[in-house]
Amino acid sequence: MQLVLDTKGLQLIKKDGVFHVIGEKGSKAISPARLDSIAITASVMVSSDAIALAVQSQIPILVFDRIGKAKARLWSPYFESIATLRRLQARFTESPESTAWMLDLLALKTEAQVDNLKYLRSRRSVLNVALGQPISQIRRISRGFEEFRDKLPEECRQQVMGVEGSLARVYWQAVGGSLPGAYVFSGRSRQPAKDIFNAGINYLYGMLYSVVEGALFAAGLDPHLGILHADEYNKPTLAFDLIEPFRPWMDRLLIEQCMDRKLKESFFTKNQYGIFLNKEGKAAIIPLFNDFMRSRSTYLQQEASVKNHIFFTAGRLAQRIRVVMEG
Repeated sequence: MQLVLDTKGLQLIKKDGVFHVIGEKGSKAISPARLDSIAITASVMVSSDAIALAVQSQIPILVFDRIGKAKARLWSPYFESIATLRRLQARFTESPESTAWMLDLLALKTEAQVDNLKYLRSRRSVLNVALGQPISQIRRISRGFEEFRDKLPEECRQQVMGVEGSLARVYWQAVGGSLPGAYVFSGRSRQPAKDIFNAGINYLYGMLYSVVEGALFAAGLDPHLGILHADEYNKPTLAFDLIEPFRPWMDRLLIEQCMDRKLKESFFTKNQYGIFLNKEGKAAIIPLFNDFMRSRSTYLQQEASVKNHIFFTAGRLAQRIRVVMEG
């Protein structure tokens, strides 16, 4: 598992051969045998003895900035454990089990998208009937994923992405047509954005990518070994995979801002290339994102901060790879 130190003032020390995390609520002992990595996302104190124990146990210590981008890594000069995991990961990406993992993520994404449409319907009663149809469509289309569960990624990649694309069109058309007038849009536009909602969601997704990539590093995984997204030079394609169930969280965050009329036109600048978040907009969106990452929620029957849920998901992938490939 990953030990995530995300509260300012925490201390990590070594005592009696194990780690101790000390905070305002007391101390917790953690055996190094239980840890794959230590992620530091806040201002904390780590003793030299704790660092030595981590190095001795081949547990990488990673330091992340405020948006989740890895800024530093400290680990043993001997990379046996990480190298072993990454060799297993390479084999995993070419197995049907990796397809099943990706389909599990897409199922979580689909449910979150349906939840977003239900939220919109609850906020605007006039949409009660109108959103019933896209919700049913999304559920029907998503059943098409299951026929690929036992296939190799290379055998079904394009078909899976085709189903996902069909879901996205239904979802975004429903979202775009359900927002208050100033925020209505006809579909997704990426680079560049054609409207303020897409400009805002593009920026939120960009920050989310950094957190997801950091979670993969913390789990000892190679972010460049993608499964659904084919390998691209110098692109963290596994982050493109792992981000999928968390995209609707960003959608919901921005949808709520729109429903409360807090997303202002002054946050954006339009030029000949498109619409972009400006300095005023970043001053509003970045704290919103960071506050959301620190907020606590229950996900997959586990209560933690939003950021930790992402880290835990990466950790579960690492564990799944070990179990499947070593078993």
